[in-house]
Amino acid sequence: MSSSTVINTIVISEQPQTAAKLKAVLNDSDYKVIFEGSNLQQLLTLKWRVEPELIIAVMETSDSQVLSKFKVINEQFPLPIVIFTHDDRDDAIEQAIEAGVSAYIVDGFREDRVQPILRTAMARFRQYRSMQKQLQELRTSLADRKIIDRAKGLIMQQRQCSEDEAYRLLRTSAMNQNMRLAALAQNILATADLLEPRKTV
Repeated sequence: MSSSTVINTIVISEQPQTAAKLKAVLNDSDYKVIFEGSNLQQLLTLKWRVEPELIIAVMETSDSQVLSKFKVINEQFPLPIVIFTHDDRDDAIEQAIEAGVSAYIVDGFREDRVQPILRTAMARFRQYRSMQKQLQELRTSLADRKIIDRAKGLIMQQRQCSEDEAYRLLRTSAMNQNMRLAALAQNILATADLLEPRKTV
């Protein structure tokens, strides 16, 4: 980790002694604690002067209410979340994964392990976000393709032309209007829907 990199870190802890050890480890690192508290609810209402980049939570147990708060936090501002806990229940681990927790460490708080765990969690989070982005792009691409295919079909029907000719017409029109092909196709479909006569019962 580069010494010039500062990682704005939130620490939530129910265990003061462990929290003190954690802060001592972070004091000699690139992890800068910008908020420390014992209540996750505070994170949902705080306005940040600097954007947080990591959440570390130290807790005795990981009950469903706590983990549901992590899920809400992750939906509002996705961050790598590292939990140190004594709770090794299978359902707690499953809920933590579902909540988007990057690392769930059971009985594993040792000063020499903290920084490697944080680095691994942040790398895992970046990989997960990259996969999410790729999946979203794929979904968008498939949705766009369906819209373009429908618009091509409409043009073929109206112009009595081939699929290739309809596509060329769409593409040329999109370029001339400086629009995305899918956006133009959506406009064509919307206009066609407006022009269709209403069916009477």
